[in-house]
Amino acid sequence: MLKIYGKILIVLITATVLSTGTALAQRDGDAFRTYSPYTMYGIGDMYRHGSIANKAMGGINYGSRDPLGINSYNPAALSIQDSLVVMLDFAAGSKNTYSKSSLSNTSANTFYFDYVDFSLRIAPNLTVNAGLSPVSDIGYDIERMETDPEQINERGDIRHTYSGEGGINQLHWGAGYRLFPKFSIGVNMHYYFGSINRYNSIEFTTNAMYNNIFSESRTRISKIGFTVGTQYHTRLNSSTFLTVGAIYQPKTVLPAQKEVTTITVGDITTDTARNVSASVNDVFLPATFGLGFTLRRTDKLLIGADYTYQDWSKFNMDASSHSFSFTPGKSHTLNAGIEYTPRANNLKNNLKRWNYRAGLRYSKTFMTCNGQNITEQSLTFGAGIPLTRRLGSKINAAVEVGQRGTVKNGLIKETFVTFSIGINIFDIWFQKFQFN
Repeated sequence: MLKIYGKILIVLITATVLSTGTALAQRDGDAFRTYSPYTMYGIGDMYRHGSIANKAMGGINYGSRDPLGINSYNPAALSIQDSLVVMLDFAAGSKNTYSKSSLSNTSANTFYFDYVDFSLRIAPNLTVNAGLSPVSDIGYDIERMETDPEQINERGDIRHTYSGEGGINQLHWGAGYRLFPKFSIGVNMHYYFGSINRYNSIEFTTNAMYNNIFSESRTRISKIGFTVGTQYHTRLNSSTFLTVGAIYQPKTVLPAQKEVTTITVGDITTDTARNVSASVNDVFLPATFGLGFTLRRTDKLLIGADYTYQDWSKFNMDASSHSFSFTPGKSHTLNAGIEYTPRANNLKNNLKRWNYRAGLRYSKTFMTCNGQNITEQSLTFGAGIPLTRRLGSKINAAVEVGQRGTVKNGLIKETFVTFSIGINIFDIWFQKFQFN
């Protein structure tokens, strides 16, 4: 029993250290998950939740129900975990983004720690989970020269710069309970925290009569929210199983403290600074509705699909003063994926025990820029590589190749490649052996 408690303590300390390091790095701007001009708006890029295994299948989550993996996004799926099993799942990734406009091309690469998850069954039909993951990410650095002839004639050359960093993270604690043999429920509690930092400047590069203006905005967020999930699991025939899942996350207002500093610099006038602190109440995560299913044929084939809906139309945060007009709206996302395992119980040929995965994702995002709705589409693929012959520990890898946006109407088209790798540690702690 002492050995079991020691293992639990080691896992919890490891998860805490990894979580704290990730949160501090992202808060201080030392690590960026993304680099995109589209993160100028709202709270940035929304993180695509799910394990690396699910990300390789297009990001399906709602109907995913795997006794060898952690699905913390739909907490109802936790109830399938065996009473003897403890799991730890953590991952890292990198993203290369190539951006193209009608005037220029740029590229950027980011590396990041992705998530950490821990799950443990504590009672019959009841499993608990804890972990850390991002919610949104901001990273951009844009410079443009004024093109209005009247402004140039009156004030000379004017340089505008916009940059931003930071994002929102979440610590989550969840529980999944098998209420009936075919029906499970679950709930996640989230603690949202983070900082959104934006910097703007206007510099009159050829006319000293005008003062340069530098502005810095820091919005700090701290709030508790929750998500509920359900799953219905049934056998269709002797070898085929159907799981239908759904989640609902109510709208979560994120009370924020916003600090704005404006500095005016001129050749003659003395530098001045003005600090303003004000409460911001229009920052929120919209209500989220998700519905999905999976069909599994024994341990050989799995297919699934998800649909997610969010309404951002009343969001209002830093949506102006940039080179694009921005209108928030409703988002719709479709995900689909497949997993194939040639022979899961083949102990002689390791390649036949690999899980081969592929998927696709299409999203009509909440952003309408310069009158053009921004869509995003991608293809995914990956594999699960067993680390042992009998237990479920695996290395999971996923690659996503996609595009977002367009060069129409003066906008930016992004092509991105994301590589993610994670380790799922699967262990049996509570088994009683006849001989020591």
